[in-house]
Amino acid sequence: MKPVHPTIRLLVHLAAAALLVLAIGPAQDAGAARSAPGARAPIVKTRKIAPGLKYIRIVQRQLPLRTFVLKVDLSKAITLDTTIADESLPSRRQLSRIVRNHGALAGVNGDPGEGLGNTVHPFAQDGDLLHTAGPDAEMFAVSKDESSTFLGNPTLKVNVTDLSSGRVFTLDRWNRRAPEPGEIVGFSPLGGTLASPPSFSCSVRLLPQGAPQVASPDGVDRDYVVDVATCSESPLDRSGGVVISTAPGTDEAEMLLALSPGTPMRLHWTLGWPGVFDAVGGDPILLLDGAQTPVCVSCARQPRTAIGVTATGQILLVVIDGRRPGWSRGATLGELRATLRDLGAVDALNLDGGGSSEMVVNGEVVNRPSDGRERRITNAVLILPGADPGE
Repeated sequence: MKPVHPTIRLLVHLAAAALLVLAIGPAQDAGAARSAPGARAPIVKTRKIAPGLKYIRIVQRQLPLRTFVLKVDLSKAITLDTTIADESLPSRRQLSRIVRNHGALAGVNGDPGEGLGNTVHPFAQDGDLLHTAGPDAEMFAVSKDESSTFLGNPTLKVNVTDLSSGRVFTLDRWNRRAPEPGEIVGFSPLGGTLASPPSFSCSVRLLPQGAPQVASPDGVDRDYVVDVATCSESPLDRSGGVVISTAPGTDEAEMLLALSPGTPMRLHWTLGWPGVFDAVGGDPILLLDGAQTPVCVSCARQPRTAIGVTATGQILLVVIDGRRPGWSRGATLGELRATLRDLGAVDALNLDGGGSSEMVVNGEVVNRPSDGRERRITNAVLILPGADPGE
């Protein structure tokens, strides 16, 4: 199996660095506090959860600071999965319930929620796109075969092709608001009641003809067939399929209404990365190809969650407790980056923090969420035993 991360590094030096951090604790980034001379070394405890999955707890009592790490080797019989908390939007559950419902070995919180039970950034699970969002979204993604990971500011594109004629309909949004004149938008079952098809529109219902498939050269394809095309004051029900809608009395409406029942259609969405089935957003990127990226230098210490990738392709899921005097003070973004770098990360993305920062291992909440209880979150990053049943 190929390494998850494609960048070649000086592996001997990185291995030495990884051993060093376990011995002396995180090196310091700009803004990070250094231990006083003679300070005690961190307490580091490592436990094997499953082949390819290690749980590491790092305690620095003098600061105080408590860091929780999941180290994941996707070349083993485990899978990284992104998922919303419920079957559709709005989506809110405690992380322990999400982990239990998916039979996961472990998990952490994912992208921040926007307050209505939806993610702030675009999100994908098992080849299904949850929704589009604004430009410049910073995202982490993994390919379906778990052999490659991606981090950056991708351009998300969605279209539907009439396979009988070759006509391509470019979609302006997915599971996000009713169409304006001149726009074509799509709605899938994942949108639930939060993003349902609009009233007073012209719409086409497409019924699925198979599961999502890896597209060439990038993205995901899924085949459908036209079920009905109509204009109505009432929303067109999805009925297990997707609905493509536009404003009535427009050229776009005329084109959609010309689609007859039985017409084969293909939905395609892409972040520009090959083979991606699962993707989660965050902010900001902390490390990219080993280089530091700009972060907030005035942001206070807070509970933090992040995802990283080492040069050898291992995944790091990191949670740092905060807002708990005497237990753990939290971390600035610079300190979070230093921790990830010391653990061997060359790519890293900050996820949701604060009261949402949480890690569950073997059904147990291993950290201390700052709210004093589990917060209901919108989405999570999970580690599953074996293959992902959703794919």
